[in-house]
Amino acid sequence: MLTADVNQRVLKGAARVSAALLGRVLRETGRALGLKETRRLSIAFVGEEEMRRLNRTWRGKDRVTDVLAFPLAGGGTEEELVGEVLVCYPQAKRQAEELGHSPREEVLMLVVHGILHVFGYDHERTADARRMFPLQNRILKRLGIDLPL
Repeated sequence: MLTADVNQRVLKGAARVSAALLGRVLRETGRALGLKETRRLSIAFVGEEEMRRLNRTWRGKDRVTDVLAFPLAGGGTEEELVGEVLVCYPQAKRQAEELGHSPREEVLMLVVHGILHVFGYDHERTADARRMFPLQNRILKRLGIDLPL
């Protein structure tokens, strides 16, 4: 099971994601990961300037990205964070428009994607992508989201 501390301060109105919907995302992702014990995450939505700074600092890439995920040491108890997922809403909105689906679907996909990164999934190598993307797609389909990769 997954729980999360969520910071949506940069989101306004309809851009905000309901607690119920985030709860579904966490339940389905935790179920797909086979988690038996509760694990706690931090999920935050950030602006472009903050995301660019973080991407430059942690990945050496001086550009905005859609999602960053940071696994954290610890996580042995319910109270300890296992990781942090940061989503750049303006970037997610642009990508959704380019790909022809809703910003909400893009945001949810990025949250799932980030959580999978926290739990060790990656897609840099082809073999890793073959493991990560089918799992991501299964989770999204359980949420009623069918996005082309």
